[in-house]
Amino acid sequence: MTDEQIITTGEAEFIAEIKKRKQRRQAGYYVAKYAVAVILVVFFMFPYLFMVNKSLMSASELLAGDAHFFPHHFQISNYSIVKEFWGNILNTLQVVLINGFFGPLTSCICAFPFARHNFKGKKFMFAFMMSTVLLPTAVLMIPQYFLYSQLNLIGKLSSQWIGAFWGGGALNIFLVIQFMRTIPKDVDNAARVDGANEYQIFLFIVFPLCFNVFLYMAIGAVMGLWMDFQSPLLYLGNAQDQYTVGLAFYYYYTSSSNVSSNMQNRLMAMCVVMSLVPLLLFLVFQKQMIGGIKIGGLKG
Repeated sequence: MTDEQIITTGEAEFIAEIKKRKQRRQAGYYVAKYAVAVILVVFFMFPYLFMVNKSLMSASELLAGDAHFFPHHFQISNYSIVKEFWGNILNTLQVVLINGFFGPLTSCICAFPFARHNFKGKKFMFAFMMSTVLLPTAVLMIPQYFLYSQLNLIGKLSSQWIGAFWGGGALNIFLVIQFMRTIPKDVDNAARVDGANEYQIFLFIVFPLCFNVFLYMAIGAVMGLWMDFQSPLLYLGNAQDQYTVGLAFYYYYTSSSNVSSNMQNRLMAMCVVMSLVPLLLFLVFQKQMIGGIKIGGLKG
């Protein structure tokens, strides 16, 4: 074997050893990363799993006094408590569906002239709209209550969704404006050449391209209103037939007849049911929620 062959063989062994070390470091890195991820998942999921397990225990098992995590006997009948809140669940579905659709829709309608047109007073109107973001929610409670009282909306479920028809909020409008600005205006001009009016341009061209941001706002509205407590407490008054599930469950849970330990399994079952809608929405639409608004209106 010549000196040149010996050097070549030595270099190959050296390169192979470097690759092995790199692979070992990468393997250690991945093991450590996934170990930390598993620990965090277990840590954050423990309260939820605890709630699920308690919802499957019998009353006698809860009263036994011995602390244990998993139920000895599964009692699915605890979930029959949902029947007592079925009317409230329907009320909540009405609120979240109207707000989840018409709130983002009216935000897109309000954002369209700001993003696609130049008109007199545009900058002032935009600045005035964005200034409303600085108003704390607590400051608006009394004026809004007085307004709803004058409109005879106190004690009515319509007080929970009437605001969806008035723009959906300044932040949502601003979000859609920024999204619409990424769509080339040549698309609008081409449509005008073909004879489309402004309503057709919005409805058939711009609005479909805003599907990602529309879905993002809709999911956010549904998740925020599904278990909302403050707004129903303020505006629904004593109209128990109009209560949403969050408010109805609060009064049910705090009543003196339902706080005993033999009711905790059924209360936990109701908590599990109330958490299913936000959980399923996040699992199904997590890609749109996390990354959906990062892309522009057009690809390519």
